[in-house]
Amino acid sequence: MSDKFNPISIDRLFRILTNESAKRGSFLGIPKGNFLQRDSFQKFQSNIFNQSLDLPLGVAAGPHSQLSQNIISAWLCGARYMELKTIQTLDELEIEKPCIDMQDEGYNCEWSQELKIRDTFNQYLDAWILLHILNHQQGFKSLNGTIFNMSVGYNLEGVLNENVQWFFKKMQNCNHEKLEKIALIKPLYPQIDEVEIPDTISDNITLSTMHGCPPDEIEKIASYLIEQKKLHTYVKLNPTLLGPDELRKILNQLGKFDTHVPDEAFVHDLKYPDALAIIQSLTQKANQSGVQFGLKLTNTLESTNHKEVFAQAPMMYMSGRALHPISVNVARKLQNEFNGHLNVSFAGGADAFNFPELIGCGLSPVTVSSDILKPGGYTRLSQYVEELDGKFNKFGAQSINDYLCKVAGHSNLKEAKLKNLNRYADGVLTDGRYKKQYLKTPDIKGSRKLNFFDCIEAPCRENCATNQDIPEYLNFTAMGEFDAAFKTILKTNPQPGITGNICDHLCQLRCTRIHYDGSLNIREIKRFIEENHKTEQPVELKPENGKKVAIIGAGPSGLSCAYYLRTAGFQVELFEKSAQAGGMVAGAVPEFRLEKEKLERDVHRVTEMGALIHYNTNVDFKLFEHLYQTFDYLYIASGAPLSSKLNIPGIDSQGVMEPLEFLFKAKLGQNPIQGKQVAIIGGGNTAMDAARVAHRLVGEKGSVAILYRRTIQEMPADLGEIQAVLDEGIQIHELVAPESVQSTEGKVVGLKCSKMELVKGTKNERPQPRKVAGSEFVLPFDCIIPAVGQDIALGFMDSSLFAPNSQTLETKMKRVFTGGDVMRGAATAIKAIGDGRRGAERIIEECGVATTKQASEYISLTFEELMALRARRSYDIPPRESPMEERRTFKPVSFTYTKAEAQKEASRCLQCQQICNICVTVCPNRANYHYTAEPTEIQLYRAVRGDKESKLEFDKVFKVEQRHQILNIADFCNECGNCATFCPTSGAPYRDKPKFYLTIHSFNHAVEGYYLSKLNNKQILIFKEHGGIRTLEKMGEEWLYETDHVKALFKDQGFQLVQVDFKVPCAQQVHFDMAAEMRLLYQAAVCLY
Repeated sequence: MSDKFNPISIDRLFRILTNESAKRGSFLGIPKGNFLQRDSFQKFQSNIFNQSLDLPLGVAAGPHSQLSQNIISAWLCGARYMELKTIQTLDELEIEKPCIDMQDEGYNCEWSQELKIRDTFNQYLDAWILLHILNHQQGFKSLNGTIFNMSVGYNLEGVLNENVQWFFKKMQNCNHEKLEKIALIKPLYPQIDEVEIPDTISDNITLSTMHGCPPDEIEKIASYLIEQKKLHTYVKLNPTLLGPDELRKILNQLGKFDTHVPDEAFVHDLKYPDALAIIQSLTQKANQSGVQFGLKLTNTLESTNHKEVFAQAPMMYMSGRALHPISVNVARKLQNEFNGHLNVSFAGGADAFNFPELIGCGLSPVTVSSDILKPGGYTRLSQYVEELDGKFNKFGAQSINDYLCKVAGHSNLKEAKLKNLNRYADGVLTDGRYKKQYLKTPDIKGSRKLNFFDCIEAPCRENCATNQDIPEYLNFTAMGEFDAAFKTILKTNPQPGITGNICDHLCQLRCTRIHYDGSLNIREIKRFIEENHKTEQPVELKPENGKKVAIIGAGPSGLSCAYYLRTAGFQVELFEKSAQAGGMVAGAVPEFRLEKEKLERDVHRVTEMGALIHYNTNVDFKLFEHLYQTFDYLYIASGAPLSSKLNIPGIDSQGVMEPLEFLFKAKLGQNPIQGKQVAIIGGGNTAMDAARVAHRLVGEKGSVAILYRRTIQEMPADLGEIQAVLDEGIQIHELVAPESVQSTEGKVVGLKCSKMELVKGTKNERPQPRKVAGSEFVLPFDCIIPAVGQDIALGFMDSSLFAPNSQTLETKMKRVFTGGDVMRGAATAIKAIGDGRRGAERIIEECGVATTKQASEYISLTFEELMALRARRSYDIPPRESPMEERRTFKPVSFTYTKAEAQKEASRCLQCQQICNICVTVCPNRANYHYTAEPTEIQLYRAVRGDKESKLEFDKVFKVEQRHQILNIADFCNECGNCATFCPTSGAPYRDKPKFYLTIHSFNHAVEGYYLSKLNNKQILIFKEHGGIRTLEKMGEEWLYETDHVKALFKDQGFQLVQVDFKVPCAQQVHFDMAAEMRLLYQAAVCLY
């Protein structure tokens, strides 16, 4: 692998562009439907550098403007201001990789171009020429309206060096090189003679200075660019201009981001008084030189590296939404200082929704990077234009200046800009979009391996304990087919009443929408469907098969197992210790979270199918033995009904209550709390329920606090329940561990505690709490509820015979399976339900009963439709909840969606089971390449050398099931790591997908990868691996596969092996799975060569 770019020639890129456009209607994975047409720009036009600009939107100097295909991709999707990536005289840099992390607020440790200056110029010239051709194909003679803006750094000495001076010269007159490239293009596009391509690529520049560049150096460079080079010049300034107090207030206090900006950043960066002096001086020099001067606000923010992504770098540079309110307030501060007379181009957390606001503040053009490094990538740009168009229509604006004035309600343009900017700068300080409001960092990455092929899997479904076909029922909901949605839910989850209300909805933590605008409210949609489907069709039961199953426990796991066994024709009886079914859900979950009738509907669904529940039946050793003798199979789902004891001094004092006993009594309408100051110890769901119930029972004059020895980040409880606790005003004491219960006359009066600190664990382990020596303190309480876990009560069998296998659900006793809390320990209802279904499937499998897998019924969308979904952001519809003043009762806290809300929320689903392509959209260099493959299944044979002749033996089945596949173009990939951040698997596409090289030069320097050779009318796919070579050549209706060891011939039809010749005596046996892979990849690479 290599992290170096290997740019391809302009004619090669043009062939790729035209081939893919003709065959697939796309450019490097971007469908034509995501291209923005130039005729939609007229009212957004403005003028800068004495040139027209169609749209005040562009890409910032960075990864989106470093290669020609990047610039083309940005232009196709709507960018018209190309702030080219910064060049400097030191053009052989070693950049640490990965260098980008955009998981939420953005960070990077990359800065200027990674190519040498001459290669950089060629990339910019290639883009310049090809954009003129694309513009010509749209019916326009010139590219007026698109601006290329140079960017240079980082000191005057470097700027004066020969290579930088050469770059300036060529950017202002590229005639010689342009004609050479046109000659390469002309055979492919004869109409190029009709295209007007100016010799001047750019006469304007942005000065990018290093963090810590002295004020006099900044002024010297900018003065040189203005006075000597006569370039329209903008100077990029740092966000530290706000000063440490104001910046840290916005970032850390108001924004709640944990980014640490070191003191030295403010010490070595440009100071505000120096900035004012420089601006005044350069403004005067620009006026005298007849060029424009302005500011670029702002640079990224230097911060201490706390990310594992950048292992070695001491510093990293922040961008994205956390930077936005800082950059806006820097702009406000400077514009007010100069009475609105400054020209300001803006970069700093811009997105589709704040773009109209920024334009309304007179900050133009706006350039973006962080936002389009997230899923959707370049295709997000079209929504910027849509949102701006919507605001223009709202105000009836006909031009940008007209829009500014109408937004402000003021006819004076400069005063309108200042009014809008001051208002917006105040607003962003309190806007939730720029705050770190989540309790745990969103991350859709999972444990699933990233496969060479067939990597598509909806992350929500993967993270669901019942493997619900979530995209399918969301699709039905969006279309208003609620009965079909309900039917889909029941395929894998027969208790939607319970899970639609109290599921921990881990599916939402892996929703791809997290990196767009926020996850779908999947649980709320399920709740709506459970309450609003019109008819529940009777479940089709298979004929009775004569097999009997006894289930111990009628909680969620037992009920789930019973449901699926009955559908398969088993006779099922459940033995429940209490007087009601539902287990812990029925006895302990408070009414404000789950109403009784919803649970009853789930229970009725099972009994209506013919499952018999024996209530008030305690299974002991005798009864268990009887069940074992009289039933064919047993499923143990007896839960974890005992509260774990906290073994600290004083725990037996009066006022200490077991959490389950407390919740059971409260559910029956009792109030077991004697005092007014309640402590809940623990961080799980039981602790959250106990705290919220206690909050309602102690009344207005009481108080409830949770003590947890780790931080909220490590709490195992459902995030929604943690948030509800905080919303209701219950205090959480983090990093606090109980030492002993303090009592007077045997009654609780307080809790002695110690402060804790976290010690970093291994990669897959939670941080471990460690006591801080000498940190003991006492908190006053008169009631303590230690919710530190639950234990099983296995009072009917020898525990040594239980010993469950969590994978197979088997116990040590034959014919006895188990699941739910009795196997896992205290867990969640959805995990118990999933275990119940798996237990039923294991029993069905053991019996050899035939089952029919229910096929998915979702409506397949086209590639264009799926990618259009991925180009748009759409905020969620939060569920309606009761006001805080009503949270002292046991009435339901949240309310079900309306029909319109449910359909709109469900329509946000990206249908990730049909296509992923995240890695394609987030790659700024277009290195991750999407291709389609027909699903195929090939019977592969291995060749075995015999004494006299070789023989073929069946080896394996090579199967590719999905149409949409990914490969990596090594020449375009610098291993920035952005695709690894967003890939929902545990892998990294740039590392794990097939790697193709587009030139023989780059292929020869590679250790491993593919190259499609086209010589002498032959097309041969070559694979190189650790010095070994494999080739596959298409020969009419046959394929010739050759390695160092073997030569083999396959028929095209079915890829049938027809001939094998061993080339070396040491080869005794050869497998051909690699040949099958190469056949598929051969067909995938056609558009690239």
